[in-house]
Amino acid sequence: MSQPPELKPLIDDSADVRSPKQYADEQAMGEIAGTISGIEDAIRRADKARKNVSRMVDNPNLIVALNSAISQLEAVRKELFQSTYFGGDQQRIF
Repeated sequence: MSQPPELKPLIDDSADVRSPKQYADEQAMGEIAGTISGIEDAIRRADKARKNVSRMVDNPNLIVALNSAISQLEAVRKELFQSTYFGGDQQRIF
């Protein structure tokens, strides 16, 4: 019986012309994108909770708390997005 042919990778890693810094920057931005995605998930979940809670109980404090949480999460998402994607190479001081 003959041996099966040697399998070759579909992607040739030797063709990667990115510098180690470029590669690290891309990995870091992937982490930022994942964080923003998590914040967006939290915003959607809080919005869903706000709608459900308003139908379940008559407690305006819960709605106020969820509204506040949504506003704060949206502000965090905006700040993270703007400071990472549009922040440039300068270090930001708050």
